[in-house]
Amino acid sequence: MSFDEVYSTAERSPAESSSSPVPESALASPRGRVRLATPEPSMELQDALASFKEKARANRRKVARGGPMPLGQVESWESMNGMLDAFLERALERTDSRDVERARGVLEAELEQDGRTYGDMPGALAEAVVLRVGRLAVRMAELRRLEHPEEVNGLPRLAWPVDPVTITSVFGQRWHPILGEQRRHLGVDLAAKQGQVVYTATKGVVLRAGWNGDHGLQVEVQHDGRWVTRYSHLSRVLVEPGEILEQGHAVGLAGETGLATGVHVHFELWRDGEVLDPLDALGDEGEERPKAPPMARGGTGS
Repeated sequence: MSFDEVYSTAERSPAESSSSPVPESALASPRGRVRLATPEPSMELQDALASFKEKARANRRKVARGGPMPLGQVESWESMNGMLDAFLERALERTDSRDVERARGVLEAELEQDGRTYGDMPGALAEAVVLRVGRLAVRMAELRRLEHPEEVNGLPRLAWPVDPVTITSVFGQRWHPILGEQRRHLGVDLAAKQGQVVYTATKGVVLRAGWNGDHGLQVEVQHDGRWVTRYSHLSRVLVEPGEILEQGHAVGLAGETGLATGVHVHFELWRDGEVLDPLDALGDEGEERPKAPPMARGGTGS
């Protein structure tokens, strides 16, 4: 079967077209919403961020480098997390993108500063902060689709490759945890458990399945000609090159092969050789995710 035949829809019957695994709710997400008026910035959030930064600086001055995080800083982070939870409950149409950008910037900067200052940060607290940074990144992607639909027209509609979803690192410049330098992060990192099944984000054909340097075990899937998704740091590959996959087909098991600090899935999206932020094409927060075909989750591959 040729690649064109895999993606051809010209001869589909109406019944086949209506049985698409993508729910109507996915098609009516922020891409179809209209913002009636520019929302007002949240002064409450801005004040909380300013206060948090001031307290963080004061707390760091009290501790010698390498010392434990003081209780005051732990409580300050917990309070900030609570404020962000309330802010993220706000409807998308009532959210100002400047608030999201500033909140994400402050959290990432303060988290890095605390990492350089303190010898340890409570694990549960660190996970809670990273979770909220990820949620802010998703909210920013939703707002980009709402405010600038022309920039995302034509993007594929992707399902998350793991469930549940916790973003631990976003697309763009970041401080590399192993190399200790600023590097461009070409995808998003998703938390996963060792051996957790990783699914293809949409229908495609496997281009590569095997070891790929720092990416460890990686699966690369081509979708509709010009799009490619990549799934890295797998512990096991479950597909072979040339295999045709439906959306939700198991491509591998999560692991930490290659250059990785722990178990996670590194997920990338490429178009015509150009890397893009996957969050612009992935489903929105709280949206029902497309379900895999019944047989897809039982694949074993190579």
